[in-house]
Amino acid sequence: MGSRVAQVGVAFGMDVVARSAHLDPGHAKSLGVTPVSKRILLATSDVVTLHIRLSPRTVGLIGTDELALMRPDTLLINTSRAPVVDEKALLAALHAGTVGDAALDVHSTEPLPTDSPWRSAPRTVLTPHLGYVTADAYEIFYRDPLADILACSAGEPVRLLTP
Repeated sequence: MGSRVAQVGVAFGMDVVARSAHLDPGHAKSLGVTPVSKRILLATSDVVTLHIRLSPRTVGLIGTDELALMRPDTLLINTSRAPVVDEKALLAALHAGTVGDAALDVHSTEPLPTDSPWRSAPRTVLTPHLGYVTADAYEIFYRDPLADILACSAGEPVRLLTP
């Protein structure tokens, strides 16, 4: 996912930098992307966008120390998983104005509760997790239920749940 997003940035003429524990510097350079350290990425980027899997290694990857490295005009985008970013630290940074903006489509509680502090957080764009909105996913969403209904109507149900 990160490679695809990087290619879009390059196509728009952006100076794209990247950091990952598994980053292949040769591959990054072939895409027009400059591999950098986490510190340089956070301190110099206008936009920091996260495209990583949730694992014990990535929980809290962006916390108070990392947010402090960002400029007050940096946009942080998290479309990965909520625990990758320390939500309390990000809320504090947004309220303090030390981070410019946040765009999030992942939250620790989904759907977002009515009393969530995110609903009044400054300079945020909040969306429901939209990662599933793809042509392939919709094909399954519509094809499988239709097949289930037709099979059941024919007296030969499929995908039965067993207790």
